[in-house]
Amino acid sequence: MAQAGRVSPGAWGRRGAGADAAPVCAPWCWASALLWLAAAAAATGPSRRQWPVPYKRFSFRPEPDPYCQAKYTFCPTGSPIPVMKDDDVIEVFRLQAPVWEFKYGDLLGHLKIMHDAIGFRSTLTEKNYTMEWYELFQLGNCTFPHLRPEMNAPFWCNQGAACFFEGIDDIHWKENGTLVLVATISGTKTQSKNKNPALQHR
Repeated sequence: MAQAGRVSPGAWGRRGAGADAAPVCAPWCWASALLWLAAAAAATGPSRRQWPVPYKRFSFRPEPDPYCQAKYTFCPTGSPIPVMKDDDVIEVFRLQAPVWEFKYGDLLGHLKIMHDAIGFRSTLTEKNYTMEWYELFQLGNCTFPHLRPEMNAPFWCNQGAACFFEGIDDIHWKENGTLVLVATISGTKTQSKNKNPALQHR
């Protein structure tokens, strides 16, 4: 007979002696309960939010929400990527400057918050070009979400695109950032990259 205050073998249903003793659950019982909860959580249906949200690819640019309005025109001096001759040698430059450098100088550079671009120079024509990816609706809209009364989740105006234009703003990149030659490529190689629709203006 089991002594008071102890549990006899096979007595996982009750603690100690007496009919009114508190019920006890064996380890396998707790494991079963946890497994059941996990299965129930996974089977709550498509309404359950998934986090992180899976990346969604598009074969076209989604129409922006009318709520998103640009204060400045995107890529106002943009131009098509020019045709390069096969025997041309293209110099490739790394361009980097602090975000909002035009307003705060190198302040955000101390926090390593930088904006990057790529520069190109044709050795045949001696023309310079810049290609950078930036937001369609300005940096503030891209960085911070909006809270809209009609929506439960935060809303983002964070579409961006590649902007290609002639010229390199040497002062902008050199003053508080970086303008350095990193590679050279042939005109033939450049032409193969031009066929990528993602790199076309807008």
